[in-house]
Amino acid sequence: MFKPPERPADNVTVIGGVLPVDPTSLLLRVDGHAAIGGGHVMRCLALAQAWQDGGGRAAFASAGLAPSLRERIGDEGFDCTAISSESGGEGDAAATVAKAREVSARTVVIDGYHFGPDFRVPLHGDGLVTMAIDDNGEAGPCGDHLILNQNVHAAPALYPKAGSRTKLLLGTRYALLRREFRRAIRRNIRRDGAVRTILVTLGAADRGNVTGSVIEALRGLDLAGAAVEIVAGGANPHGAAISKACGAIPGARIVVDPGAGMAELIAGADLAVTAGGTTMWELSAMGVPFIAVIVAENQRLSTLAMTALGFPCVTAEDVIGKLPEKLRTLMGDAARRQKLAAAGQRLVDGEGAPRVCVELSKLAAET
Repeated sequence: MFKPPERPADNVTVIGGVLPVDPTSLLLRVDGHAAIGGGHVMRCLALAQAWQDGGGRAAFASAGLAPSLRERIGDEGFDCTAISSESGGEGDAAATVAKAREVSARTVVIDGYHFGPDFRVPLHGDGLVTMAIDDNGEAGPCGDHLILNQNVHAAPALYPKAGSRTKLLLGTRYALLRREFRRAIRRNIRRDGAVRTILVTLGAADRGNVTGSVIEALRGLDLAGAAVEIVAGGANPHGAAISKACGAIPGARIVVDPGAGMAELIAGADLAVTAGGTTMWELSAMGVPFIAVIVAENQRLSTLAMTALGFPCVTAEDVIGKLPEKLRTLMGDAARRQKLAAAGQRLVDGEGAPRVCVELSKLAAET
């Protein structure tokens, strides 16, 4: 387990005064709600947990957060400050700097596609150092000290303007898994190749109700008596409709906002239908084969990269027409499922969050 730098807080001269800094303090600036989903928050939560496990202190700041996500952050023991300014603008930057001063953090983690130069340049001007969590090269030429891309398709070519001082953390070696997943992996879960439980999880929000389309695709399929666990995230506005639709599938039940219980749901699954985001890494680490659904354009590259490794995928628009045959084929091929399970575990070992914390710790000590 990593340890934050063990040295006393010092002072850094910045524009407008002196910024007291504590290298063990970390601020995470992230949003999560129905419009953008909860994946950004969940991976930042994983990072905050790992930082806390190493003896550090972490706090959150957000300009838009679904109540269920805010509650989850609080349940984990982290403070979360609400920012009233427009997300990603100059007012947001000023509020983020103020929060960093309040918690004596010099290092800020930024996760969101809308944090451009208007947000990040003021942070650097006030003496803060930043790590951007990115997926498809959206970070841009903003002078971050670290850029983290935890996807299979991550490559230096996505960041031609990263700058000479920027270090890139690329690939699933750095996949951010929450504490409950890291613990479950250590229990060495084994499967015998049978499909007894199918998990359906399309993200915390699923604004387009792709979950409903998956349920429709499952109707009429011979699921060989397998139970179906259907997750509706805390920011999902379609819970009532999903619950009603579940009645058409024998052995199906809805699980609303499982929180930390998500690890146990995945541990009990033999096959999954998932959105093409962070959940792919959770399933991979737990050895669960899956079919990925591209529910947002920013998931396309990561999902197609997994398809190149043998994992089936469909787009949200093609779920009803194409998912049944892909499910039928995969359910009937135990050898392929076992190969996918093994491939996933080779990709993601669950230690990505501690590895990123090591790099953040170095950054706090050196800059």
